[in-house]
Amino acid sequence: MFLSTYQQSIFRSLLAPRIKSTSIRSPHLSSGLLVIAMLIGLTGCSSERHQAPQTTDKNPTNQTAAEKVVINQAFENLLYICLYVAKDGGFFKEQGLDVDIQTGGGDAQAFAALTSGKADFAQGDPAFVAISSEKGWNGKILGMVVDRAALWGVSLKKTIKPFSDPEGFRNLTVATFPEPNTSYVIQKQLDQRAHLILGKDTKILQTVYGTEAAALKNGQADIAQMLEPNVSLMEKEGADIVFSYPDVWGPIAFTGITASEKTVKEKPKMVQKFVNAYEKALQYVHTNLEGTTDIAAKRFPNIPRPILKQALTRAMKAKVFPEHLVVDKTAWQKLLQIRIEIGDLQKMPDDTKLIDNSFAEKAVLDQQSK
Repeated sequence: MFLSTYQQSIFRSLLAPRIKSTSIRSPHLSSGLLVIAMLIGLTGCSSERHQAPQTTDKNPTNQTAAEKVVINQAFENLLYICLYVAKDGGFFKEQGLDVDIQTGGGDAQAFAALTSGKADFAQGDPAFVAISSEKGWNGKILGMVVDRAALWGVSLKKTIKPFSDPEGFRNLTVATFPEPNTSYVIQKQLDQRAHLILGKDTKILQTVYGTEAAALKNGQADIAQMLEPNVSLMEKEGADIVFSYPDVWGPIAFTGITASEKTVKEKPKMVQKFVNAYEKALQYVHTNLEGTTDIAAKRFPNIPRPILKQALTRAMKAKVFPEHLVVDKTAWQKLLQIRIEIGDLQKMPDDTKLIDNSFAEKAVLDQQSK
């Protein structure tokens, strides 16, 4: 598969570094080359390997062959639990869908799978839709699955006490995921708000997902942005939460479900079924902690169940998972404003061209009528 000129320009823009010698970079940040290689077929995405638990299919219409659908997730992570509940809890199956969850290894890679046509949906940083729209690619955000900055600043240094003012990052190195991921963008924006000069007053260490703990342990970083369940795992090792990004930021579009405009126009029934199942899974997560933890335990068998339950409980208390999939435009515009301030976007885009809430709104009505 070859890239068109506009696709190449999109991903050069998405993956181009925006902070030069002022920030500390991980040697793994050459992942931009990996994404391009993926797009031309030199590498592939890893397919999900977990078998769904036995479920009773109550929908007689699903006796026909299920429609195959591919979603590429940025990472396999506990914060994507709603996706796993939809799959392993049988909600996709109830809708007549056979969903293959593939893992890109990063937001850019998941988005690359979508734009190249290898995936019907992508789950990851929704800002990529806005950024790519300025380069000519037409996509739609169909729902928001995480609408808080679901990150916590974790440290092994007992001299660093919990703080909420970003001035507290002065003279510290913070590990984040690589730009242009929202985790990096949020940290950079917090530094700017505190009038901290990046590279002088504070530093950012860009790390590949899964290496944050190592950055703390080897002394490269004073604080690491972490997702659950890594936060809870590090607490067990004696680390402390010193900064709560959900509390500081409040509602902000963090993880969304995206599709190409072509898919939305050509396969609206499939899209509706997918969103229906996802909305049902979201409601399940809100109302059934034990069942959700059971599914998480099968997805992450190497993590103790109590840790998973603790992690899910923290996420729920922080209101990480929205009440419904419907995109909150205030949270969406907050994300985009940050992107504009740091130069990722030229201007605030037209919401009506990027967000399609019609499927999520219908899914909510269908759920409420039952």
